[in-house]
Amino acid sequence: MQGAALKDKLIKEIKDLPDRKVGEVIDFVAYLKLKEDDWFISYVNQRGKLAKAQKKAGAKFTKLEELQESYK
Repeated sequence: MQGAALKDKLIKEIKDLPDRKVGEVIDFVAYLKLKEDDWFISYVNQRGKLAKAQKKAGAKFTKLEELQESYK
């Protein structure tokens, strides 16, 4: 599918969504743009190095499942 046809298909799909879901689509698009930025890549790499050093030093990290449970 060509770029214009893909965009048209996306717009048609979004039209039928409730406002809350449209907001989620917009947030996801922002995320996709963000993760390509050099500063974001650098930030993620920095945080990864820091977390690795902290884990090696014995820091305890909260598991994703534990965090998800606390938000239910």
